[in-house]
Parts: sequence; C-alpha cells; structure tokens
Amino acid sequence: MTSAHTVEILDDPAAVLDAAGDLLAAEPVIWSVVASVTHQAARTFAPGGPRPEHPMWWAVVRDAGDAVVAVAMRTMPHAPHTVWVPDLPEDAARLLARAALERTARTGDAPLVSANGPDRAVRAYTDEVLRTTGGTAHEDRPDRLWEATRVTRPDPAPSGGPRLATLADLDVVTAWLDVFHTEADAQAGRVPEEGEEPLRIGGARERIEEASVWLWDVDGEVVHLSAVRPPSFGVVRIGPVYTPAAHRGHGYARALVADVAQRVLDAGHRVCLYTDRDNPVSNRTYAAIGFEPVLDQVNLAVDPVARPGQAVASARGAAPERTHPSVPATKES
Repeated sequence: MTSAHTVEILDDPAAVLDAAGDLLAAEPVIWSVVASVTHQAARTFAPGGPRPEHPMWWAVVRDAGDAVVAVAMRTMPHAPHTVWVPDLPEDAARLLARAALERTARTGDAPLVSANGPDRAVRAYTDEVLRTTGGTAHEDRPDRLWEATRVTRPDPAPSGGPRLATLADLDVVTAWLDVFHTEADAQAGRVPEEGEEPLRIGGARERIEEASVWLWDVDGEVVHLSAVRPPSFGVVRIGPVYTPAAHRGHGYARALVADVAQRVLDAGHRVCLYTDRDNPVSNRTYAAIGFEPVLDQVNLAVDPVARPGQAVASARGAAPERTHPSVPATKES
C-alpha cells in the first residue's frame, strides 16, 4: 500500500515546533491541543534530557513536495495513551498507523488502543491498526471544538465572583480534577467503568503556580473551577470546567467561563474549548455565552484480541480536556 505522504516520528518537542510551527500557527484554534501540549513539553523536557516513562512522541506528516501538512502525537500520560490523529487523507492516516505500530513494536510502548480526531482520519487510522492487532473498535466520547469571538455574560450574574486559585486551594483543586472525568461521563449518560483510575489533568500545583486555575468564590466558599492552558500561537484553551454537585444549578459555570473568556479576548488572544458532544448541558451553556462550533471529533477505542498470558489494556478515558459545567464539567492529552 503506497502513499503520497511521509511520516517522521519525533521525540523532541522542540524539533516538532521547528518543523511544524508555521503549520500550527496558521490555524491555531484547530491545532490548539497539539500546540499547547507541545509547547508545555518543550518547556518541561530539556533537549537530550530524561523523558517520562509513558509514550511521548509526535509524527510530522509531509506531502509529496515535502511540505508539513499535519502533526499527530501520543503524549497522554495516563492509559490508554491516546493517539491524537489530525485531519488526514485516508492513505496518510493509514501510513501514520503503520508508523505508530512500528514504533510501539520497537519500544515496547503500551498497545495502540485509542485514537481521537476527525471521523474520517480516525477510522482509517484505526482500521489499519486493527489489520495488524486484530480486535474491534467502538466509539467513545465524541468531542466538539468551540471558539468564542465575543462573550455574552449572564444577566443577572450569580452571587460571588472570580478569583485565581492559590496554593491554599491546592487540596480542593486536586480533588476536583480527580473526579472531573468520572462526573462528566455521568452527565453525558455514560456509566464509568468500575475501578477506573481518576484522570489527573496535569499537576494541580503546577497549574495553580502558572495562574491557570480560576475559582468562583461565594463569601469565602469555593463553588466552581475553570482552568485554562497558557497561550499557544495566540490561542488559550479553557478546560476543565467543574462544578461540584452541591453547587450546581446556580449559573456559576456560565459566569466564570464567560469571565475567563472575556479576559482572554481582552488580552488579545483567541479562546476555545472542547465539550463532550453528547452532553446537552455543556453545549447549551457555551452556546449561550457566545461560543460557536468549529469542528467535531470522535474517539475510537480498540478492543484488542486477548492472547494467552497477555493483559488487554483499557481504552477508557481518552478524551482531550473537555468543559462540562452544571452537572459536572469537561479534555487532555
């Protein structure tokens, strides 16, 4: 099977930015997850220095003229270590799968059991993986990317107001990030797997120290959390967004996301976020604030064929860092 494309696997995030920075900057909202993750990795891991134990690689895709046309990545620190598949022609998506399979076989990385991205490309990629590994695939947690160019604040606003989290809030921020995805599943009508480990979206301390966690405070009581990612090519991505059950139904999520989004726009950046496409609460909330849909993505979870003596990895928990508010809240690699 031939392709008009080539795929180069890279371990160095700085090299990825050198090779593909112009592409990521040209459509920074579409590439917001890849750009923010790659920038963070470039800040965190020194060239030639130690790397994390989990799989961490990028795939730079070039066309027949050697122009960079896409970047894929596998950087998610927790299982299932989802592969982020960009919008690719079918031949290029299959080529990416073969490169990922070769890398996994060579390094002994965790099996390729989860992929996220535009429907056509993810299905071609996953089909090629299954040709080698066997098994089946099913859809899990469809995503929608939104952008706001203007913000409509709730009127009247709920009681209380926004403030940045401090290290005095570390315990509550850590706890809320831990329960976020489990409750997001419940809001979308899914039953989380028993025994599923909580998904820690980056370190709570690190996110507080970089001033990327906002809280809604009512008379000294914290009732809601909205986090952001630092700007990448002029785009700030909001998420996760979380309101604990005892404080839902008061409009805190809508108020804080609107406040944070306006701050981002006032600073001269663009602002986007992801939602679970199956979650009607979050989708209504962000549309009311002024967010408009940009694109839809799908996550395909692979159910591998179990071989004697071989453990089968779970493909649960593979979303990008969503934002669901009232019932809970929202994605990450």
